Amino acid sequence: RAPSRSLMFARALVRAGLSRPFLRRASNRVGISRIVHAGMASGDDTRVAIVGGGVAGIACAQSLVANGFGKRVDIYDQGSRGPGGRTSSSRPVEVNGETMAFDHGAQFFTANDPKFKTVCEELKAKGYVARWDGVFGTLNAFDGVFIPKRRVETSGPPRQDFFKLLTADEVLVGVPTNQAICEGLRALAGDDVTAHWHTTVTGLDRDASRKTWSVSGVNKRRLDEGQAGSKEKRLSGRNAAVVVCDVMAARKGTPGTCAVTGLPERGDAANTWAAFAKVPERVGLFSCMLAFDASAPKPEFDAAVVTGSDVLGLLVRDSSKPGRAKRRDGLERWVAVTTTKFAEETIASAPLVVDGTYNPQTAEYFAKIEPKIVDEARRVLGVACGDDDGEYPAPTHAKCQRWGAAYHSGAVGEGVPGGVCFFDTDAGFGMAGDFIQGPGVEAAWLSGEAVGRATVRKLKAKL
Repeated sequence: RAPSRSLMFARALVRAGLSRPFLRRASNRVGISRIVHAGMASGDDTRVAIVGGGVAGIACAQSLVANGFGKRVDIYDQGSRGPGGRTSSSRPVEVNGETMAFDHGAQFFTANDPKFKTVCEELKAKGYVARWDGVFGTLNAFDGVFIPKRRVETSGPPRQDFFKLLTADEVLVGVPTNQAICEGLRALAGDDVTAHWHTTVTGLDRDASRKTWSVSGVNKRRLDEGQAGSKEKRLSGRNAAVVVCDVMAARKGTPGTCAVTGLPERGDAANTWAAFAKVPERVGLFSCMLAFDASAPKPEFDAAVVTGSDVLGLLVRDSSKPGRAKRRDGLERWVAVTTTKFAEETIASAPLVVDGTYNPQTAEYFAKIEPKIVDEARRVLGVACGDDDGEYPAPTHAKCQRWGAAYHSGAVGEGVPGGVCFFDTDAGFGMAGDFIQGPGVEAAWLSGEAVGRATVRKLKAKL
């Protein structure tokens, strides 16, 4: 539908460079205040597409909303259960007539940056996040000696830690699972942002003449089985900018692979995207979700950084986190996270991609992997409970999750002051996530918030 004369007039005023206070005063006199606002914040040339609905993607959307561009933001995420990314929870399973879910990705997070702390306080107030006052420390996998966090020596040479569990003043988790972290961020962003869940973006194409982006993809792709649901189609067009926040987008042969075309050949964006497939180095991990009968021995900790094991790097009593549902049968939920060395060796023999084709996470894939993790988890728990032979009851439930890109050992580059994201203003192309600055929920949020601000500057320049 053609824009009304009032809307065309309002946009002309904006393009003329008149200040917002002047426009507000003038619009109050002629009755076009809403139209002026619409012209500022929701014109066709200020639409933004965000690929990835994890922490970074939603933080980017928050920045855009805060600056009046929320109604023109689309988030696309291939997950079928809403926002989450690596903070998502497992699919609920039924055991003994009750359902249960695990935090199978990020186990917790911390906050140090003042801006992120403020956001976390909002999430706490709204019930999406809570402080986890658990018993944390290190666990020796050989003799079962547990050293509480307060006695762990953190000065001197670097000590083994896991995402600041041993050094942070406050450890936080989502409620009732860590998926609530992104659900809360999404709620803070408001209803203006349009979310497209279970939608895989497979192509981003830049029209050099219009300097706009079109987005193509498929709906309801079944990730683990490597099967596409619907055929590829155009999802949106005429985006002033696109921001990639999905770490798998540049990797070939995965369900999240995304082709980017039309970038200026000599610009920073083309060079950065080409390097993105190889740099930074992606570090893999496996997590194993375990449920033990209520009669199983109870170790004295809720989360422990494991030392001396070639297989395990972290053990977490998932059911000890605040806000978790209490089960009638008393099953205790644990998550065992492997070492990077074990994951690298395992993925080398059972790669993510075979002959250019995605290798899905099937029962057959885990047939030889899962028993190694389960056996070591039982042995370490047994030793921790005082059994010299490492005997521990078999779990009533066990399931593994592969994270081919759990976190990253390097950074892509610095695109804005602070070096927490990449954004090419001329191309209208950005990237954000913990793969830019470093691993962790806070790093991802800071990266997404920064690329949102960078995108806002470009959009305001177009008005």
